[in-house]
Order: sequence, then C-alpha cells, then structure tokens
Amino acid sequence: MSAYKITLKSELKHGTFYWVANVNAASEDEAVTAAEHLFIEQLNGADEWDFSDYDAEKL
Repeated sequence: MSAYKITLKSELKHGTFYWVANVNAASEDEAVTAAEHLFIEQLNGADEWDFSDYDAEKL
C-alpha cells in the first residue's frame, strides 16, 4: 500500500468542481476509486460540512 494525494475534477454546467483526498491504496487506479468513494461518503453527510476557503478573481 502507498499513500496518494488524489485530485478529482468535474466540469459542471456552472463551473468546475475539485475534490482532493489523501488515500492509501495498492495502485493509482485503486487510489482514484478510493477517493471517489470518500467523496460519495461526504455527499451523504453534506449537512455536516461547509466550504472553508475560497479564491476570488475579478473577470
């Protein structure tokens, strides 16, 4: 098992969403799957989290 920092990116209608997670896995593919599963777990408890940081750029 190795530690991975995985960044998942999704292009949505109104913007881009990134999910960054640290996971332990036997391969990079397994690490991506583990990060996806962690994201789903977080969505199931969405009332427990809030955005804590942001970056704003004037266009």
